[in-house]
Amino acid sequence: MTRITSSMKWFVLPIVTYYFVAGLFCYADYTNAQQILIDRLVASVNATIILQSDVKKFRETLRLRAQLDPLFSGTAVATKGAGALIADVVEFLVDETIIAQHFPVADSEVEQEINSIQVNNKIDRARLKAAINEQGFLFQDYFELIRISTSKRNLIDRDIRTKVAISEDDVKNFFYNRYSKTSIVPLEYKLQIISVSIINYKTSTAAKDVIERAKAALRGGESFEEVAKRYSDHFSSSSGGELGTLTEDQMSLVIREEVKKLKIGEVSPIFGGLSSRAYYIVKLVDVKSSETSKLEKMKDEIRNQLTASEYQHQISLWLERQRQVSFIHKVEPLAVQ
Repeated sequence: MTRITSSMKWFVLPIVTYYFVAGLFCYADYTNAQQILIDRLVASVNATIILQSDVKKFRETLRLRAQLDPLFSGTAVATKGAGALIADVVEFLVDETIIAQHFPVADSEVEQEINSIQVNNKIDRARLKAAINEQGFLFQDYFELIRISTSKRNLIDRDIRTKVAISEDDVKNFFYNRYSKTSIVPLEYKLQIISVSIINYKTSTAAKDVIERAKAALRGGESFEEVAKRYSDHFSSSSGGELGTLTEDQMSLVIREEVKKLKIGEVSPIFGGLSSRAYYIVKLVDVKSSETSKLEKMKDEIRNQLTASEYQHQISLWLERQRQVSFIHKVEPLAVQ
């Protein structure tokens, strides 16, 4: 304890665990029995604490973060902006702390990254600092955001990128389910079918047993074509269940309802039964329409949108796994800032 005057003293409570008086660092005037809150613990992740000042700094640097942080766009705090609740900000900072702990970045790496930015933009450190100051930020804010942004890019490069793959079928599914939903242009569906007619068996139970064996073979990795040839009694069985391309009007109601639930490449569960006089399994091979030219124009936009969404999904899964093995404590209640 260091004496300032006879009536005023600074003290810092030792940080033994995050339970240290709700994370308070206080300035005390013993004469007037007053306390001024200097900072407060709002959360801790393993050995790292998150303070109220970190939340304040987050809010102050939102615009800079939006420019630098590769995982900021699409998050709750990015959407709400300055209106984000403290709880939203703390959740974001908890996730950010987890990433930083798994992918630490040294000062030298940050310097290397900043030097690379300067070279690419043909500016020196003085001009970079001036540009940052013109936006109302400190160079140290920029430095720390480059650090955490590098951690997040390392996460993406090392753990996430290989898990993100958007196929042509994914693009088509998105287009036909989103942009063609209200279109008056009819869709055409390329289908394959496995059909087991109840009339060809002594009981419906016997017919159902056959269709279930067909489904088990598909789950086991056999091709739809081979399974259709072996189990289906539909006229198309010899061609691997190929039905060709049909519009919705050309399908029976029971088949149409199942087909509309499928994405391109998906295989339906077993459906039908006594009311349909057969059990069915269908595969949606492809979808087409006269709007193909519109699809081609939007393909890159859709792929980028799906890719960004899948990155967020994979990162969320990664964070959820890490949260399960991390010691996380959040101080309640979290007041609105």
